[in-house]
Amino acid sequence: MVMKQIEIRKATDADVAALSGLIRRTIRVSNSQDYDQRSIDLLCSMFEPDQFAKRVSDEFILICFAGVDLIGTAGLRRNYLRSMFIEPTYQRQGLGKVLVANIEAIAQRKAISEIMVHSSVTARPFYETLGYEFVEFQSHPEGPFVLMRKALD
Repeated sequence: MVMKQIEIRKATDADVAALSGLIRRTIRVSNSQDYDQRSIDLLCSMFEPDQFAKRVSDEFILICFAGVDLIGTAGLRRNYLRSMFIEPTYQRQGLGKVLVANIEAIAQRKAISEIMVHSSVTARPFYETLGYEFVEFQSHPEGPFVLMRKALD
């Protein structure tokens, strides 16, 4: 990994505003090549602080820092990997793989044998490199997504 020392911890209510900003910024930068502006706006609205706050208490969400900068997040709800986002300037440096590996390890400790992800079209190749397999395309108001799965050993 090219980046400096990172810290990964569980998200708390105090992290909601920063998480919301990270996720919405990442959607606007990273997904703009595959999604139209209406889809981007709908996706971002799902991660407004008041919407996202509910998830912090209902899901297991990891956040990652480089120094004081929040640079990534990934969550687990039941057997679904959710809301995996990396700050655009930190993408392609291995952080996504680290966060997914952490989520998969947590899932295994919870005796989850298969993990699912609703991947953006943009992130599909990333998940394929981690061993996730295509299940089906899904159409949602906020755009197309790819349902993928991976058996956990």
